[in-house]
Amino acid sequence: MAANIPKSKFQRGLAGGKTAARAGGKMLKYLVKQPFIDKSRREQEKDRAFNESAEAVFQGLCLLKGTALKIAQTLSLEMDVFPENVRRELAKSYNQVPPMNRVLIKKAVSNAFGAPVTEVFKSFDPVAFAAASLGQVHRAVSFKGESLAVKVQYPGIAETIRSDVTLIKSLLYPLREYELIRPVIEEIQARLLEEVDYENEAANISYFRKSLKIKSLRIPGVHPKASNRQVLSTSLVEGLPLNQWLRTSPDQDSVNRVAQTLNDFFIESLYGLKTIHADPNPGNFIICPDGRLGLVDFGCVKAFDPAFVDLYRQLPQTAVTGRKDRHFELLHRLKVIKTDLDDAARERMYATMYRVGRWIGRLFEVQAFDFRANPDFFAEGKQLTYELHKLRKHVDMNANFVFLDRTRYGLLRLFETMGATVRIQNPYEWS
Repeated sequence: MAANIPKSKFQRGLAGGKTAARAGGKMLKYLVKQPFIDKSRREQEKDRAFNESAEAVFQGLCLLKGTALKIAQTLSLEMDVFPENVRRELAKSYNQVPPMNRVLIKKAVSNAFGAPVTEVFKSFDPVAFAAASLGQVHRAVSFKGESLAVKVQYPGIAETIRSDVTLIKSLLYPLREYELIRPVIEEIQARLLEEVDYENEAANISYFRKSLKIKSLRIPGVHPKASNRQVLSTSLVEGLPLNQWLRTSPDQDSVNRVAQTLNDFFIESLYGLKTIHADPNPGNFIICPDGRLGLVDFGCVKAFDPAFVDLYRQLPQTAVTGRKDRHFELLHRLKVIKTDLDDAARERMYATMYRVGRWIGRLFEVQAFDFRANPDFFAEGKQLTYELHKLRKHVDMNANFVFLDRTRYGLLRLFETMGATVRIQNPYEWS
């Protein structure tokens, strides 16, 4: 980690406090001026104050990095918390985390096992081949000669999560969406605490590997003797990450096959296991030399209550068949819409949510949806999201949707990037 990143709880709290003060000051400045602003310009000035406040929050997050920045990145995917220019910066910063040097990485592995690295692995490459916000991945060879991928957690990262969540709440408090954001932050915190427990991730990998029988899918095996809470060793999945593979200009049939495998994996996980791999980062999808799709990084996994899944599966068909009352009833039962709406608010939500449902329904109205032939699909969705965002005070935030929407929407965006044709219809959601 860079030397200028605040490390102690006191230093990070001080940095967070300064940022919160700056963000709150932007809003206070607007509130003082508000009575003297012409009514025709009031909304414009209000939006500018909110954007400046969000900019101040973003600058503070960049200073803190670590889990604070990761939480903000996730929020930027789930909700329009930040202005467009801030969201672009957050997206760019996803993998801009400096790796640990050779001495520190060997020390981290040695401390985790209480033994020298040479006693844990036959060979270990101290140069990481993948890095992210919570840890980095190295190549190694077991004493049986097996090629391994070894994920090593950044020292002390687990201890920063709770304190950084408190900081994030204080940083985001000045934003107008704070009450809507708070349950989302708590859901993200729960997943992050699971993500830094590599024994939990090892169990996730073993569960998916045992439970899913998709021939075109490859899930690595865990090597328990070379794994613990801070270090996770799995069989190495050889191949190219999805985004690199796409740059090789694969043929359309191969693109469609990979996209279909991704969709099938999501659907079978959600409805068969009631549990999903909830990190649709292209770097987690490896195209193997034999054409299979390899899946890595099972740290972010979300399990759902069967009753929630049963309600969720009914949404697509009710939207497509035009059953507005039934669609709205489902949204209430899923705790998406507040129940205490007046008639005018109810009608606005009714109309907007129905249009959102019809938009999603486009995916199910054909046997296979051609993302390349429908370039307007996400443009329409973005406009609907903007309209729904204006009605956010009428929305309840069911935390189950945080990682469910992140995963499904993330996969759909991948399919668009790939220019794939995918069969979205499935027997769970469509009959």
